[in-house]
Amino acid sequence: MFLKHWSILLFLLFPIAVAAQVEENMEDWLQEGASEEQVAGISDMIQEYVFDKVNINDTVAMADVPFISPFQQTALRNYITLHGQLLSLKELSFVPGFDSITIGLLGMIATAEPYNKGDAGWRLWQGRHSVLTGIGGTVEQAAGYRDGSYSGDNLHALFCYTYNYRNHINVRFVADKDPAEEWGKANYYGYHIMITDVARLERLVVGRYNLQFGQGLTLWSGLRPFNFMGQTTVRFGSGVRQASAFYEEDYQEGIAATVNVGLGLHLSAFASRVQGESLFGGHATYRHGNLIVGFTGVYSVLDDSLALRDYVYNQTRFRGRQIGNFGTDFVWQWRKLLLYGESAISSEGRPVAIVGAAISASSGLRFGFSYRYYDTLYHSLHAQGYAIGSTQGEHGVALDMQTHLPLGIAVVVSADLHQFPSLRYGSYTPSSGAWMRVRLNRRFGQHVEISLRYAYRQKERNIPNSDSILYFSEQTLRQQVHGEVRVNVSRWQFVSRSVYALFESQNGEPQNGWLVAQSARYSRKNMQGTVSLAWFDVAGYYARIYLGESNLQYTWSMPMLIGRGMRASVVLRYLLNEHWSLAAKYAVSYYPDQECIGSGVAQTEGPCRQTWCVQMKCGF
Repeated sequence: MFLKHWSILLFLLFPIAVAAQVEENMEDWLQEGASEEQVAGISDMIQEYVFDKVNINDTVAMADVPFISPFQQTALRNYITLHGQLLSLKELSFVPGFDSITIGLLGMIATAEPYNKGDAGWRLWQGRHSVLTGIGGTVEQAAGYRDGSYSGDNLHALFCYTYNYRNHINVRFVADKDPAEEWGKANYYGYHIMITDVARLERLVVGRYNLQFGQGLTLWSGLRPFNFMGQTTVRFGSGVRQASAFYEEDYQEGIAATVNVGLGLHLSAFASRVQGESLFGGHATYRHGNLIVGFTGVYSVLDDSLALRDYVYNQTRFRGRQIGNFGTDFVWQWRKLLLYGESAISSEGRPVAIVGAAISASSGLRFGFSYRYYDTLYHSLHAQGYAIGSTQGEHGVALDMQTHLPLGIAVVVSADLHQFPSLRYGSYTPSSGAWMRVRLNRRFGQHVEISLRYAYRQKERNIPNSDSILYFSEQTLRQQVHGEVRVNVSRWQFVSRSVYALFESQNGEPQNGWLVAQSARYSRKNMQGTVSLAWFDVAGYYARIYLGESNLQYTWSMPMLIGRGMRASVVLRYLLNEHWSLAAKYAVSYYPDQECIGSGVAQTEGPCRQTWCVQMKCGF
């Protein structure tokens, strides 16, 4: 059925299209069931770097970049020691271990500038302060505001103060008021005080922080581990690190520290108290050459026993008041071969494990493989290992490859084959699935880049409207094709994209949808403006298409498009002087066939929904 739509696809590819690789992956994560909060948190983390770029010559700051491995950090330090500081990001290609994907990702968030560590003494008044404030909302009032269902107004407001001293001291206070919340009630407030790289103290955090160790099977709080397309599934946990500014899920609050005790041994300890949970434990890491071995132990105690309502799909979920998890992990690199893995066990005696390998050849060929086994009754309140579903009740194999074809075409392939031996939400029988992504990329000089991406997702689900006692499953298949081109001309960047999606199931009617999106960005020294337009026609939820668009810092928007309509957005940023900057965004979605948008308390009247946001930032 898919082949007969190629004529439509070819027509859609003509309006040249491109999306940043980060946006592509976010669309995939949303499509595969990741929560909007998770994706928004990843967006916030990346935007922190985009709006305040990391200096690759500052190896302390580079250690916090989530996709930079300890071996790459060591290679970068050695390169700077032998050859001096890097003059441009392109020079990273000469540093062992830095492949084209990593360098491409760093191109969005990093810069190469002279760096002076400043060991002459501590001058705290020389630190950098920044204050960011913003407010936004919707023009149309949803039904919940009109009938009093929402206690607050429709405004979203945020505040963020940050102080940074040479990446040794970092202090941050944040406040966030979401739409429908009352001012000063149930709002989000957070802070941390972090000291880094002082004598043998590698890191000390007081306030809100995250714990990320090994491959995430034993303990990984905060943002769910993620891998960009074409990257192997290996994780390089940041250990103890500050929590993301406005990510309101699964953070820890209390005190945590990591100390270098010498002889390659690094010890971490932590204690946290958040929303009725007390958590404490530790982690030990031993590093010798290209070998890293870690041991993690964590124990959680809840104020009240966790009791879940009984549903068919949650019979294996954790119920109780306390649980412990213990695990060991390793990463070993030998020349161009990387081996990694982690095994963990709960205090209930249930195991999980993941093991993988990656190899890079000098010809540009890179290949990765991993296998995971997650027991159906493994319970952990803070395990977030690589998985299609969760770190429980899943077996799978992941493959990835990067190579080059003739004519300068780069190829990236990611695939995952998985089984769910127990019941899960949406599938009340054991099931299996497959997920594959392929990306072809070709550059034409320095100004034009064309790529084509194909995604294939097969999985099982309950048959809709089946008998309430007996459940049957059916196979579903979703395919999506992106056509992309990026054109840079002087101060202008033209970006557009075309997408075609098709969803098929054994017992239902197929759904399809298409999107054509184009944007233009103009940049100069003190100003940047982006205008985006999108046209779409999507038959239903299962053919939904996510649209990535330019955003302001700490504001996230990747609307899910269903139905027929248009969306437009304008983003302006203006640098008043070296200390002050202003930014604003306006976006509108238009559905000509609809008299209202949404449902229930979120429903707005009319065929349009408009949003706006303004921000002011001060740095000194």
